[in-house]
Amino acid sequence: MLEFLLTIQPIILILVISVVISTVMVFIYKWMTDQDVMKRLKEELKELQAEIKTLRDNPTKMADVNKQMMETNMKYFMHSMKPTLVTFLPIILIFGWLSSNIAFDPLITGEEFSVELEFYEGITGNIISTVPKGLTLINGESYTIKDNKVRLVFQPEVSGKYTLQYTLQNNDGEAVKTWEHDVRIASSSKERGYEKTPTVVKDEILKTMTVNLQKFLLFGDSFSLFGWQPGWLSLYIIVSIIVSLGLRKMLNVY
Repeated sequence: MLEFLLTIQPIILILVISVVISTVMVFIYKWMTDQDVMKRLKEELKELQAEIKTLRDNPTKMADVNKQMMETNMKYFMHSMKPTLVTFLPIILIFGWLSSNIAFDPLITGEEFSVELEFYEGITGNIISTVPKGLTLINGESYTIKDNKVRLVFQPEVSGKYTLQYTLQNNDGEAVKTWEHDVRIASSSKERGYEKTPTVVKDEILKTMTVNLQKFLLFGDSFSLFGWQPGWLSLYIIVSIIVSLGLRKMLNVY
């Protein structure tokens, strides 16, 4: 239903969604709370905070004011709880959608990607992968388990949705078990969206199965701030805070 949004550049899409959600949340908060009560509680908190600063030499009185401030804070929190609960579920759903379509760069034709299988201790044998037409498996179709892991590298040639299959063969060449999952190959980086694959497999043989997707970074791999490389969530949080604070001040929302 929201596929048309994936035609928008990711950064622009995140900016738009951040502004829209923040704006809606501010109006819902204003509509569902008694702003007169919220204003009174906010002013009471400010007065109590100012009073505490004058009571550093009177610990007994400071403790009483602190207790009163905690009670006022709780009243403020309880009044703001209703709009928070109303907006919680939609935001979780939107975050889930963004995580599924924006969090990682898409797998695209012409660029290699890898799949890593990790097995439990003591599992030995070979992994035979059945490769559908349109994909090429680098270095053949048979891989021996080493250090409990197997890493397969694929070269996509044609866009589309593919089912990848892996079969464990024991040392006698007998098939023990087969696993499979889907991957979606896009024709270009502008075509967002991907098929999530399990990172944990509840299995007595296979511990994890991971498609190594490239994390979407706002400024690419070249930018790093003390090791931090901002992604979509960082941009969402920053824009949401700015929009929310600005609207609250403009609309006198407490």
